[in-house]
Amino acid sequence: MDEKTITGEAQLGSLLKSRRQELKITQKQLAEFCDLSHNGISQIELGEKSARLSTLLKLGKMLGFKIVLKLEE
Repeated sequence: MDEKTITGEAQLGSLLKSRRQELKITQKQLAEFCDLSHNGISQIELGEKSARLSTLLKLGKMLGFKIVLKLEE
């Protein structure tokens, strides 16, 4: 997967949904792994809800990505 710079919830949600579908993982499976509801995953994918860092780390583990923080000068 290429390196992406995420600038908002909608962009993050779209990328998460695309990756989940690429791996043929259901929202229900992802929700169970992340200790969220199916609705919670749906809201994150639609950009309607912000994901906590702990949730992003779990999503990364399941979907095969890592979180990189860069400090701007």
